[in-house]
Amino acid sequence: MADILNKVMGGINKGVTAVSSKSKELIETTKLRAEIRDVEATIQSGFNDLGKKVFEMINKEMLNAEDLKTECVNITSFYKKISELDENIRKVEIESLKARHGADAVICQRCGSPNKADDKFCSGCGSPLATDVASDRKNCPACGAHSKEGAKFCMRCGGKLE
Repeated sequence: MADILNKVMGGINKGVTAVSSKSKELIETTKLRAEIRDVEATIQSGFNDLGKKVFEMINKEMLNAEDLKTECVNITSFYKKISELDENIRKVEIESLKARHGADAVICQRCGSPNKADDKFCSGCGSPLATDVASDRKNCPACGAHSKEGAKFCMRCGGKLE
């Protein structure tokens, strides 16, 4: 009876962890996406200002390329900021996936989407996932699960590793 209760409690704990992890991911990615929208609005404003500046310079026949380059560099820095925010979103998603599916979660080499360690195809783009996840892992001869180097037993099936 205690064994069944332990299994039920383990399932509940796993479910709570998954919901908590997904909620945290949703909150953090929502904040990051809102920040991206703000940066995109700043970029749009920069383009508007740049266009106005070009118009005024051309209208006065006083085109100053150096002044315009400075504006372009500023706009480029905002695009870099968006790339950083996108990378932060990807890190949050990976962290959440690893919390829900274990530290063996893998990332698609084609699109960068996080996937479960035992997935054969990417959930983001459908591409086959690499079977050799990392050099410090080995496959269980019984179930094929990836295990850390030096492990004596498989974390998925409990089989003895060679």
